[in-house]
Amino acid sequence: MDQIDFINASLWYGEVIALNEVSFKITPGITGLVGSNGAGKTSSIKLATSLMKPTLGEVNFNGDPVWQNYEYLRQLGYSPEIDRQFNFMTGRKFLEFAGKLHKLSNQDNQNSVNDILKLIGMRHAADRKISEYSRGMRQRIKIGQSLIHNPSIIFADEPLSGTDPIGRKLMIDLFHNLSKDEKMTIVVSSHVLHELERISEKIIFLDSGKLVAEGKVKDVRYALQNVPQKIKIISDNSKDVAKSITNLVKSIEIIDSQSIVVEVTNRSEFTAEFSSIISNNKLNIFEYEVLDEDLTSVFKLIKNKNN
Repeated sequence: MDQIDFINASLWYGEVIALNEVSFKITPGITGLVGSNGAGKTSSIKLATSLMKPTLGEVNFNGDPVWQNYEYLRQLGYSPEIDRQFNFMTGRKFLEFAGKLHKLSNQDNQNSVNDILKLIGMRHAADRKISEYSRGMRQRIKIGQSLIHNPSIIFADEPLSGTDPIGRKLMIDLFHNLSKDEKMTIVVSSHVLHELERISEKIIFLDSGKLVAEGKVKDVRYALQNVPQKIKIISDNSKDVAKSITNLVKSIEIIDSQSIVVEVTNRSEFTAEFSSIISNNKLNIFEYEVLDEDLTSVFKLIKNKNN
């Protein structure tokens, strides 16, 4: 199985440390690079695509360094965060130009361009100048050029930025289909965490150039069971519920006659004991909602745990 390995990889820009001894693996499927601006997402992509060489450590593909590894690089597609399109070109001409850079024959290039335009939902705008494109359309044409040579590995840096709801869904479906049908390795970076939750099978959390966690969202969440979490409980009598669980929680906030928010240190233990209390006290619970189950909250918890 193809695999990209970061092994104690560091990247310095002068005295600024962009990545600090990070180690993680990228395997087939969809991997999300998560973090706020300056976390190290783009720097990681630059190392994996051989745009920059590690200051320290290694980045390898199947055991061989990726730096100037042209056999590996021929398998890559790359969509950068910053727009690099030629605005005077039409979308079609831009894709054709990308195909020529990859030395596709004229016929293969034309076939690939037509397939890509259909794939990214841009046939209707193929002959308009890129200067006339919306932000979302520019994102899609960037993804299109990264696919023109039929790569097996794709790196997309902030591909959902500026896309409208329709374009966002199209892009998410595209990544899923490429992963499932074409068996591609896809790396998508974003700071819009709830969107990566819909795309990625695996998440790599970066913060200030350091790796803070990696794995499936649910696995990361399970590993943080002992980090305080907030739970909203709606019942027919919030005061009765609050009294019955006082000894089980870190804090209780009574919102109104039916709603309370509790903070617990171990969700699994609380849930198990709460179930018994409901039964023994014949409490009517209408809703039980974990308020920090989403990816954004998981990321905040991870940062708090590591601070």
